[in-house]
Amino acid sequence: MRIRRSLKAAALIAAAVVLGLLTVQGTYALWSASASAAPGTVQSASFTMGMSAVPSGQTSTMTLADGTPAKLAITPATTLLPGSSVYGGVAVTNNTNAGGTFNTTVTAARGTVTSTGDGSLAGNVTINAKIGAVAADCNTATGYTTLTSAGLTSPAVPKTASTVFCFQVTLNPNAPASVKGQAVNIPLTLTARQLCGVPGGC
Repeated sequence: MRIRRSLKAAALIAAAVVLGLLTVQGTYALWSASASAAPGTVQSASFTMGMSAVPSGQTSTMTLADGTPAKLAITPATTLLPGSSVYGGVAVTNNTNAGGTFNTTVTAARGTVTSTGDGSLAGNVTINAKIGAVAADCNTATGYTTLTSAGLTSPAVPKTASTVFCFQVTLNPNAPASVKGQAVNIPLTLTARQLCGVPGGC
């Protein structure tokens, strides 16, 4: 008997919200393979990735029960002022129930930054990111680098383990007065992929 099995990599969006706007989108990747199995019971595995926002603690799985991408807001706890920074992040946990080794890697990529009003706020913020071990690492100003559209990729995340993406948003100290009261939206796409079947994978 030949059993066809599919290993799905879920892709998710966390939307970093600074001063109140939220937009999200999502993508999926799929790997498939064939394997022979003796007659008997075959059970499918679940590729589940959990997310927890920092500092709010809002939680979700990357995909909802109906298969749609989840929406998670990362809302900084402080106000963004000229020359200052606000911090937030998302902890991503590999909650798969697959047997054997099932490492994943997660990539955070930045989308197009937009803002309300005349749009000048979007051009006056800098978005940096880093990988942390625990949520508290997001509050430490050191170690951040510019987050580009190419994204930042985590080390391998084994089953039941987590990685933390920390984000720092800084407002230009010379930002024009017109940015006052504007809201900026920074969309962040989190994509989780299983590593089996790729070079250096399981």
